[in-house]
Amino acid sequence: MPAVLSTYGGAQTGDARVERYRKHLETVVPEADYYVSKDGEYPHFRGYVRGTDGAADTLVGLAYMNPDAGHVITGYTSEIVMMVGLRPAGTMIAVSVVSHNEPYGARSIEQPRFANQFPNRRYRERLVVGDDVDGISGATITVRAATSAIRRSTRRMFREFVKEQLEAQK
Repeated sequence: MPAVLSTYGGAQTGDARVERYRKHLETVVPEADYYVSKDGEYPHFRGYVRGTDGAADTLVGLAYMNPDAGHVITGYTSEIVMMVGLRPAGTMIAVSVVSHNEPYGARSIEQPRFANQFPNRRYRERLVVGDDVDGISGATITVRAATSAIRRSTRRMFREFVKEQLEAQK
């Protein structure tokens, strides 16, 4: 029986959580054949490609939401929840807006030009709006908040992933 998770969106089984966020998962880890919901201190998803000819399945990405990584971010008027896809090597795959109630969201963080700035960025990059990430006139607070959520949650999740991998090797 799958573990029951108490995460953003309420308690639900791992399979139900995958189904609830499938659209976002397919955006942020598109190469995965399937996704597994992982609970723990920092709940997240893992995307795998099925092995062929008896080979083991391969982890191709982690996906997580900033509140699950301990970074609740408020924009101009409300909490912003972003899902981030991260390769096991520490580069971002993609980002997706899960929820927000920002007045300028439709012309800022929901636009592809915002999300398209993050693929292939390393987990340790600064990601400063105006330098590394283009700000959007009229939505600066929203863009800064979303960028901060992406940067901080990515750093935390990559550190936790590396720590887990090192502990597994002991």
